[in-house]
Amino acid sequence: MRVNRTRTPAAISARSEHTDSREAARELAAELRAGTLVRPDLLVVFGSFHHRALFSDALDILRSELHPSHLLACTARSVIADEFELEAGHGMSAIALSLPGVVARPFWFDVTDGPPAVWSDSFIRERVALAPDEGDALGVLPHCGTLMLSDPFSIHTGQVAAAIDRAAGPAGARIIGGVASGASHAGLNVLAVDRRIAHMGVVGLTLFGDLSLDCVSSSGCRPVGPPFVVTKAKDNQILELGGRPALKAAQSMAESLPEAERERFSQGLLVGIAVNAAKPRLGRGDFLVRAVQGLDAERGVIALPEPIAVGSTIQFQVRDASTAHEDLDMLLDKEMLKEPPAAALVFACHLRGSRLFGSGEHDAALISRRLRGIPAAGFHCAGEVAPIGPRSYLNSQTTAIALFRAGRHRTAVV
Repeated sequence: MRVNRTRTPAAISARSEHTDSREAARELAAELRAGTLVRPDLLVVFGSFHHRALFSDALDILRSELHPSHLLACTARSVIADEFELEAGHGMSAIALSLPGVVARPFWFDVTDGPPAVWSDSFIRERVALAPDEGDALGVLPHCGTLMLSDPFSIHTGQVAAAIDRAAGPAGARIIGGVASGASHAGLNVLAVDRRIAHMGVVGLTLFGDLSLDCVSSSGCRPVGPPFVVTKAKDNQILELGGRPALKAAQSMAESLPEAERERFSQGLLVGIAVNAAKPRLGRGDFLVRAVQGLDAERGVIALPEPIAVGSTIQFQVRDASTAHEDLDMLLDKEMLKEPPAAALVFACHLRGSRLFGSGEHDAALISRRLRGIPAAGFHCAGEVAPIGPRSYLNSQTTAIALFRAGRHRTAVV
């Protein structure tokens, strides 16, 4: 258990490795109550996929024991609790937050709402409560950010984030969150917001008030070879790069790499799509990394998991543990220069952990050490959502961290 009640906001974290879902929930409740945090404003819970069958029962126990004003939860391949990444077995993690001066508004979308492309701005604004919040007796409250969890099989998380950002206007919605992992097909993941339990779609909370919800987004990849301009594409297929068949361009680039780089490149083809192609020099953190979904050697086509536009700038990427460590360490250095956060939510790609670093708990341990042991909870995701500039994007191979700090009265979304 970790407790932070020395400043506003305040938080308590807890974890359980009990194999019984109900008992795990009771252990969490007992730890969180021991921290003497009176009725939390927000309770966030993550359960490993072993707990999916009785996860709603576990949430009922936590609600009845702790009486949170709001709850946000999902199941995952494995969970993160403070400095631990519980990859090997059963795990449930939770963080209870006291957020004075903050109002949370729950939202959700499911398959009955249709795809994000058909959602109108007014529909989104009403559902997600993006207008400046009245805040009851507190007057108009500024928008702090948005927490969001989603199912990968039933809805396109990146399109949801883009639609919500569009409806939010120039400032965007500052969405931070993750895609539930662990399931093999639709209907198996469990998502929850307040008392709503879902197995598809999206759930989340929009936060208003005296809170600074900051984000650290760290990539586990680095670019190799030169950037290319997509000169011909159709839907999710890259047909040509710089006027050449896409696959031939990639093969030529790979042949020019040093042997060590070629070996990394051969472990899995990754494409980085530049967020801002006009930037003079592109580097780590400037790309949305996507795993290649298919190759057509006869046509020289590279297929991505989502559509790509002609004129996009891409650069191939390699997964690299040293780069991933340096990037996260550098970003946490910057956070240490600021006011210490009260708590963290950690959304780490399921391809990090022991799959990238050789042993588990790299990200969690580094975050805990650099941020002075603050309470933290999170999970290994099938995709991570984080803002880059005024827009929020679905990422891969990253760790996105939501940091809760005392507010700086952000400008309200209008």
